[in-house]
Amino acid sequence: MDATPHSPDAVLHTLGLSSGEAEVYRLLLRAGEASVGDVSRGCSFSRARIYGILDNLVACGAVHQVSPHPRTYAPENPRRLAELRLREVEAACAAAEETLIPLYEAQERTYTESVTVHDMGVFQQVEEMCLRATESIDGIAAFLPSAIPDSLCRALASASRAGVRVRLLFPLGDTPLNLTRLPGKYEIRRAATPAAGMFIIDQAELLIGGLEKPESATHLLGLWLHHEELARLSGQIFETLFAAGKPL
Repeated sequence: MDATPHSPDAVLHTLGLSSGEAEVYRLLLRAGEASVGDVSRGCSFSRARIYGILDNLVACGAVHQVSPHPRTYAPENPRRLAELRLREVEAACAAAEETLIPLYEAQERTYTESVTVHDMGVFQQVEEMCLRATESIDGIAAFLPSAIPDSLCRALASASRAGVRVRLLFPLGDTPLNLTRLPGKYEIRRAATPAAGMFIIDQAELLIGGLEKPESATHLLGLWLHHEELARLSGQIFETLFAAGKPL
């Protein structure tokens, strides 16, 4: 089965269909409408399984029955599937915000947590950290704003608008610092920093990242830690570097 990121099956799986449901739905998309017999000739499923799959597709709003004799079905517009899935995900996110996240945030974390991340996972980890911030974000960025992913720019802007103090230290260089991708209120400076980055959130968690190998210019490695003492020590290092930086 073709499972590339944008293959029809991969998209349909993301929209909540099983492998069998995706196969039958694709058959209907190509045919426009088809009887159970037509479907059975286009796949290797038994009639009993096809009836079950079609019932599931009708129940989830992907297919509708055109006629009962013979039982003939037609697909709904895939946009309807996407809209239904989006509403389900939005409802699940709202429920998580209301019921699950308060349980997680109520935990007393007296232990150390750590995660190793690679490449784009480094940026994704920083983005998640920024979304958790309630007081402060202190960051040493190894990249200029033009190289930071859009989602991380949005997370920093969202934290800034929510009243979180955001201080960013970018490397020195001849390239002008274009801050149009970082709308919001920040304290920003430039300094001679190593080719590595560090983000400290609320003086409680931190991520240190850089090139995985000195000779590599593409692969990143990051270590995220939830450790308040290490976060405070890293905060002291940040204060020293930030104080020596050139204000904008």
